[in-house]
Amino acid sequence: MSLFGALNVGNTGMSANQIAMQTSGNNIANANTDGYSRQQVGTAEQPTIYQPGVGSLGTGVDVTGVNRVVDDFVRTQVRDDNSKYQYYQEKSDKLGQLQDILNEPSDNGIVKQLSTLTTAWNTLANDPELGTAKSSVVQDAGSFADSVKEMAGNISDLSDNITSTLAKNALDFNSDVKQLQTLNQQIYNLSSVGQTPNDLLDQRDATLKNLSDIADVSTSFDSYGRVSINLGNQTILNGDTRNTLSVVTANTGGTATIAKDGDTVDGQQQVSDNYPTNTILLTQTDTDGNTSYSQLTVDNGTMGGLETAAGEVSQRMQELNDFAATIAKTVNMVYTNGQSSTSGFFEIGSNTDSYASQMTVNSALTADPDKLTVGTSGASGDNSIATAIVNLSNVKFDYPITDDQLNSYDKTTMTFASSASGKTYSDAFNNIVTKNAISKQQADNLSAAQNSVLNQLNNQDQTVSGVSVNEEITNVIAYQRGFEANARVISVISDMLDTLINKTGV
Repeated sequence: MSLFGALNVGNTGMSANQIAMQTSGNNIANANTDGYSRQQVGTAEQPTIYQPGVGSLGTGVDVTGVNRVVDDFVRTQVRDDNSKYQYYQEKSDKLGQLQDILNEPSDNGIVKQLSTLTTAWNTLANDPELGTAKSSVVQDAGSFADSVKEMAGNISDLSDNITSTLAKNALDFNSDVKQLQTLNQQIYNLSSVGQTPNDLLDQRDATLKNLSDIADVSTSFDSYGRVSINLGNQTILNGDTRNTLSVVTANTGGTATIAKDGDTVDGQQQVSDNYPTNTILLTQTDTDGNTSYSQLTVDNGTMGGLETAAGEVSQRMQELNDFAATIAKTVNMVYTNGQSSTSGFFEIGSNTDSYASQMTVNSALTADPDKLTVGTSGASGDNSIATAIVNLSNVKFDYPITDDQLNSYDKTTMTFASSASGKTYSDAFNNIVTKNAISKQQADNLSAAQNSVLNQLNNQDQTVSGVSVNEEITNVIAYQRGFEANARVISVISDMLDTLINKTGV
């Protein structure tokens, strides 16, 4: 090898160490940058040359690339477990809000007010002619009905909030997927000409992490680093194909109102498909602009948690309606002595979906409590109705009460046949509270367990891809020494060339 060849070896060494030092400096600068993956310089020996009588001689070092240090398998696990964690967190949050609305156990909750109302009826039964006792019954019944109505309204507001949040999640999901489609194109443009788009790949992974917050997407990558996304075995992003998510925000008479692409302002559409409220839909638009919808299963992520919570909130709302209906109908049957279950003392309307929100005390009684009927005969001292209503608190009813049980009312004894599988008023409401509490507790426990797993995976990811400042400083020192050593080689060869050229005679 000539001196010029040796000079080139030193030059390649200086260049490689310079690039490595710059890379380490960049790692240190981005040590606290969220989503940054540390980078590492790849090097390879340049092809050797053969010199007769000597053998193979090295020609220097090549920098093969500046690569991200990542474990794609770990990152896939992080996204999967993050989706599960977000699911339980979102479910727990919404069921926690429902728990606050149900307000049990409490000194002023529904069960306490039921007890207070029963006591008021009992006081009236002990003194049927006492006007203040009648007023207390009407007032306590009005307070109870108002509490049921307020609770129904708050649950309805919570349900509306879940729906709007679900639509917002769909909007954010679609925005992230659109961003990934743009990143795919940018990654391809650089990768196809031999460049390594590390910053774009970091953005891609960060966006995928955000996407896993919302839904349990599955991903695959091509040789250029472009990502394809599936959700519920349906294509979301693949090449030029990009589909979106929409949410059903209402259903009236079998007609679904859809927030197309999650847009609740300008994207509202009505379709004849009988999709339930809060259904997540895959939205596909063909080249002619025609849109088609199909129901999509989202098992995890915030959207999965919201959808599950919405179903449970809806169930608790229906149970509250059944609770209100059973109390109103049984009290009315006793109050009218079998004449009517839909009117008399309580009014609940005729819509089974809004019994709780429509529950009121008969307006005539509210206006004049003295009109309250205490006994069936109307005679002074007759307390038969008041006594029978007091006894209702110990009877086990079905929820909602069946026609058979209503028809079992005996006018003579003023009693109902007790249901073997039924519950008392208080037990029925406590059952609603207990169901929600159990579901929330399960979500809390699973959230805590999932968070522990997720933290371990994040630590594992950071071990691989995170920047250790101490390690990078050590590398900088090594690269500095390498740079100086190669510079010294070049200096020595320069002196040798000077001697060869200027100090050897002709």
